[in-house]
Amino acid sequence: MGLFSLDYKNVPGQHIYSRGGLKFRADEESLRHYFAPILSYATLNDLIGEAVFWCLLPSTLAIWAFPLVLYPPDSIFLVLVLYVLGRILHMAIYLKPLNYLVFIFCNPLLQFLFYAILVVVFILNRSVISWERLPAILFLAAVFLFFRLGGDELLFGLIMLGFLSHVWFRPFTKRFLYLPPSDQILWNVGRFYRKKFGVNPEEMLRKHYPIQMRKDYF
Repeated sequence: MGLFSLDYKNVPGQHIYSRGGLKFRADEESLRHYFAPILSYATLNDLIGEAVFWCLLPSTLAIWAFPLVLYPPDSIFLVLVLYVLGRILHMAIYLKPLNYLVFIFCNPLLQFLFYAILVVVFILNRSVISWERLPAILFLAAVFLFFRLGGDELLFGLIMLGFLSHVWFRPFTKRFLYLPPSDQILWNVGRFYRKKFGVNPEEMLRKHYPIQMRKDYF
């Protein structure tokens, strides 16, 4: 068991729920069969754990960057750009060194302490805060709760569902968005280990992943 290792609940023949509730649309038996070439290097608990933490990259970026909106008004654009880039990055590739940072900074206690310290500083420093800035602080608190409670995942899921189901985008989604987000990230984690240990790429083709996105959404 490694640093990222997480327990999970298996629903035979259907899916896996990681600790924390993230759903992977393949059961334990199917995943063990698919990832068999790399399970001698990393356990399934490790792969699932690394995928779960990597899924938190966009919200972790947003939580730590959003306090910037209390300063220059146009900084909210920068924060949104960071979030979108994080969202694209975490679906496209897996960077394990960066995941160590996510592992540290996604800690809810650490995030809460960061925001609590910010509020105390704002209250004590009259040059920073005024009653006119109270709405901004309330907005900051709302943003923290939104990302901390997974509101961005729900919103993104609804947007993607509308995007993916539209007939205009069917060719694109079938070619590039083969898997649901959590399974795409799990596959990326597996690809990282496949390349690291020189496993034959033909043994872990994405099209052979136990379940495909179009079966769930179309």
